[in-house]
Amino acid sequence: MENQPHIADSRDSGLVSIARLNRQRRSPFTADRFPEWMDRHHIRLLFVFAIMTMVTVFCLGWALYTIQQRLIQSSGHNLVQAATDAASKLDMMILARSGDIQLLSESPIAQGQNQETLAQYLRQLRHTYPAYRWIGVTDSQGRIVAATTPSSTSLDQSQRPWFQLARNLTGVRILSAQTSEESDVTSAITVIAPLHSPDGRFLGAIKAVVGIPSLITILDDTMQVLKDIEWTEESHLEYQLLNEHGDLLVDSALQQDGHLNLKQLGLSSAALVGIQARGFVEETHLRRGASVITAYAQLTIPHADPIQRWGILIRVDRDSILAPIRSFLWKLSYLSLLLLLPLVGLVLWMIKARHEEWRSAKRESQRAIDAESALTKRTEALHALVVATQTLSAQQDLDGLLEQLLNIARGITSARYAALAISSNDPRTPGEFFSTGVDDAAADAIRLLPLDLEARESLGRENGILSLNHLARHWASRGLPADHRPMTSYLGVSIRCHEQFFGRLSLANKMTPKGFAADFSELDEQIVLTLAAQAGTAIQNLQLLHDSKEQAKHDSLTELLNHSAILSALAQELSRAERSCQPVGVLIADLDHFKRVNDTYGHQVGDTVLREAAQRLRETARSYDHVGRAGGEEFLIVVPNCDLEALRECAERFRTAISDMPFDTPSGPLTITVSIGATVCSPEYPLSSELLRKMADYALYRVKNHGRNGVNIVPHPHALVVEQMKKTA
Repeated sequence: MENQPHIADSRDSGLVSIARLNRQRRSPFTADRFPEWMDRHHIRLLFVFAIMTMVTVFCLGWALYTIQQRLIQSSGHNLVQAATDAASKLDMMILARSGDIQLLSESPIAQGQNQETLAQYLRQLRHTYPAYRWIGVTDSQGRIVAATTPSSTSLDQSQRPWFQLARNLTGVRILSAQTSEESDVTSAITVIAPLHSPDGRFLGAIKAVVGIPSLITILDDTMQVLKDIEWTEESHLEYQLLNEHGDLLVDSALQQDGHLNLKQLGLSSAALVGIQARGFVEETHLRRGASVITAYAQLTIPHADPIQRWGILIRVDRDSILAPIRSFLWKLSYLSLLLLLPLVGLVLWMIKARHEEWRSAKRESQRAIDAESALTKRTEALHALVVATQTLSAQQDLDGLLEQLLNIARGITSARYAALAISSNDPRTPGEFFSTGVDDAAADAIRLLPLDLEARESLGRENGILSLNHLARHWASRGLPADHRPMTSYLGVSIRCHEQFFGRLSLANKMTPKGFAADFSELDEQIVLTLAAQAGTAIQNLQLLHDSKEQAKHDSLTELLNHSAILSALAQELSRAERSCQPVGVLIADLDHFKRVNDTYGHQVGDTVLREAAQRLRETARSYDHVGRAGGEEFLIVVPNCDLEALRECAERFRTAISDMPFDTPSGPLTITVSIGATVCSPEYPLSSELLRKMADYALYRVKNHGRNGVNIVPHPHALVVEQMKKTA
């Protein structure tokens, strides 16, 4: 910031003066002085506008003429290409049919004179190619031996010109298009071919009549393609087929009923098609008198002597080609109208420009306000997360931490309800469920939320989050009423601890100043994800602290309570028994001859015996009993709510659990016995912890004096017992 004035002062003075000059030159054209300038120069403006209009009209006229000629040229070339393609397809079809007759004349079936087989073959050939109107085969005398129509069989064709011509041919010949008695159409193409034996002897002739209308389907298809691509039915798109003399063979507009000679009528395209291979010409339609563009293409008939040339004409109205120009002229008229009102347009443009600038400034201002608001929200959220992290880290109790987590999550996201479902390690046991908020009915809604498998997997993954809105439709998709549960929005996130799924934090019904929101924002999702990560870390730290405390309270070898922990448990049970007026039993169990086991089998076997003995004592004890290792092979057992009679049974269970079953050790099975001394603290005789242990130790002493592997109980410390305890001490 301090460098900015220095940078401004270091600018080139020339650049500054140019900038000032530019500002001075632009000043007369400001919005408030523009009308005054226009009033002084209105004559010049009118002259300039007149010149611009004339130049524009001239340019538009020249452009229209150029575009018109280009359109006519382009359309003419397209029609020529279509006529050429159609001529090529007709040539291929006629050549294919003449090839059929050539193959038939050389085939054994035609030379074998098997009439029935030959007639069946001819009918099949006509069925395969519908262009054939009639096919017949004669013998050497001119009598028809096989034909596609049975009525033609046995007819004498010896005097017909085609038969006389076939006698002198060596291959297939195509005759001029003419009316054929074998065909039911106006005109057809006749294909003839001689039949010769292998030694060259004349056997007969073949005649095939190919109907021209069957060939014209190619032209119909071509016309349909042109209509689909470039023109429509209203474009008067027509075609004509004529021979080399100009006789009209087919006319699409006359529906093949025309008997005209187009050359004699003076049609220029009919004359040109006999001279040139292809091209197009602009002419007048003979019947309608309209100006048309006619494309022509020659078709040379193969195997004809003399050579025959047909012509294909395709025409379209000139007005149809120039239809886009007319559309353009209509648009040009609108443009001219705008040119006549330049001042109105200029004013409107200036108003629009000012309005756009105002809207742009307003948008920028709103964007800045939104950005500032978003930054404020993120700053507040960050501060809240820092406070939340400190609060969660300071918690020393898991229940208190979870309660703090719910309150913090609900407060930061403005959710009306928050819940935490803790997963259970046992699938058969439901996990714990904590909740907070004034929307109590949402607890049941979260419990019964019908999440699908994908949603549950999303919440189970690391950083998994699930946001739902439009819950009314969500309920309806599950077959439930729309108002099944009072939830408007839902946000769920997974909490992980020790890389395992700990539970699911759920937030419902986000509140805003305008009421309930349809869903939680993206910022809410980021906050809750960060909060869940911090909560997972705090839970992990609590578990580590709890594990370290638990580890400090247990013996490392037997995993039982150590000496100090079992004494603390005894003191707690005595305090609880004093409040509830319940008895407490104390037992001291000592493994018999344990030193002999260490001396004989080694300390490894001794450690195995100690671990197994601890395991048996733990399994025999009740869930609320306390079992600890007092030292060496001696165990201290605290049994709450146990009177004298129950204490005898309890002590006997501990003894049999050790003595009745051999111990499996690396040196083989070993039988180990135990001596147990016990006493009880009853409400009638309240005793201290130290005195109880001395009484139980005295009872143990008496068991060992009577041979070990037994149980002895001292009921209460009367004077005689106290004196004996002093002597044995």
